[in-house]
Amino acid sequence: MSGRRERETTGEPVVAAGGQDGEGHGRTVLRHSLMTFGTRMGIVLVNIPTSILIARTLGADGQGIYSSAIIFPTMFAFIGLLGIDSAHTYLLSRKRYPLSAINGQSLLLTLLFSAALVPAYLIFLRFYDGAADPVLRPNLTLGVALIPVLLGKYLSIALFLGLQRIRWFNAANFVQALGLLVLMCLNLFVFDGGAMGALIAYLLSEPLVVLIGFWAAIRSSRTAGEGGVPAPLMTKPPPGLFRTSIVYGLQGHAGNILTQFTYRFDMFLVLSIVGIHAQGFYSISVLLAEKLSHIPQSVQVVLFPKLASMSVEDANELTPRVLRSSLFLTALAGVVLYLLSRPLLVLFYTTEFLPALQAFRVLIPGIVMLSVAKILSSDFSGRDKRLYQTAATGVAFAVNIALCFMWIPPHGIVGAAWASTAAYTLQSVLMLIFFRRLSGNGMLESTLVRGEDFALYGRTLRRLTSRDG
Repeated sequence: MSGRRERETTGEPVVAAGGQDGEGHGRTVLRHSLMTFGTRMGIVLVNIPTSILIARTLGADGQGIYSSAIIFPTMFAFIGLLGIDSAHTYLLSRKRYPLSAINGQSLLLTLLFSAALVPAYLIFLRFYDGAADPVLRPNLTLGVALIPVLLGKYLSIALFLGLQRIRWFNAANFVQALGLLVLMCLNLFVFDGGAMGALIAYLLSEPLVVLIGFWAAIRSSRTAGEGGVPAPLMTKPPPGLFRTSIVYGLQGHAGNILTQFTYRFDMFLVLSIVGIHAQGFYSISVLLAEKLSHIPQSVQVVLFPKLASMSVEDANELTPRVLRSSLFLTALAGVVLYLLSRPLLVLFYTTEFLPALQAFRVLIPGIVMLSVAKILSSDFSGRDKRLYQTAATGVAFAVNIALCFMWIPPHGIVGAAWASTAAYTLQSVLMLIFFRRLSGNGMLESTLVRGEDFALYGRTLRRLTSRDG
């Protein structure tokens, strides 16, 4: 039985501690999600010309080199952080530790983890056969400079979300995308820097998020004090903070690692089995199909800190409302994207990239199904039940690897796309089963949009577009 039905039968009002009823929570999440989605669409409008510049100027081989040089250090930074960024978001949302202590630990861990991950990455390149290409290797080596920058970026994003400063989060991502476009234009049209110049442009744009995170920390410290005296910006982390962060982070980190490998391991195998040229085409397929993920991701970044601050009963009511709306909107956008896939691919990347079309189309239903897993991962994290996510992604990852080895050699990038779509679907179904056990909400109740949802959309949009909204 869901949380809403339980409270109705006991006669309790359906009102949260913070004064919002179930619809109020839904309206807040929807409003913030719409704001985040609007920003993401602005970022897409900036990123599309960036992607076009790279693909048309560098060709399929250059695109493959550039995407590989970013993916490898990104994976190292993400894995090496041990999920502590998610822990910071959770602890700030719960108000378990002061902001100054979280800031102090963020700086300390950025330095310590960088010192460990940079040499580990260089050792990995030495033994990875896929990095032996004389053109690819210098770019992969330069990518090591991304690791400390990305560590700082992830911890800055954790700060935005933990404080529920969604506007700062959106502003930071938009500024980074705009900075990348400007730097990419300078590289390709002024300096003619090729793939390595494109990588340098990306490297210089990422610290913008860290700078905005630093500014946000200063602003928040000024308002966190008492009696008009600003709180300290940074203090020594208390003894229990690191242990608490590690315990929370590691519970879901294995699942997050497997999730990222499920999202990206097919690209590793395409590069190793089929080569850089095919990797260039496949990276475009993934890039275009993943535009659909902006819808659930816009909800995801808002939902996690919101749920972390709510009771279990309120979470049981809010998550199905958000999940079915996100799935419906993503599926609707997926149909439109499928119908426009060929003209969009030719318009943006010319007929040279038409070999990416079939893989692009195969990935679309997989990305639609993946929206379920993304929303439920926020629910499990907010409940501190991240092991459920780990179990589901572990099974999906194993299936993905097996299918990639079966289907990539005979079918190339299309086989990789089918493997990913199958894995995404399985992951989402398993997480729905786990969510039903946790919340009592049925699978249809959580996935099929209702008339009341459309009414909520209308009320929220009217409020947003009104003078007082």
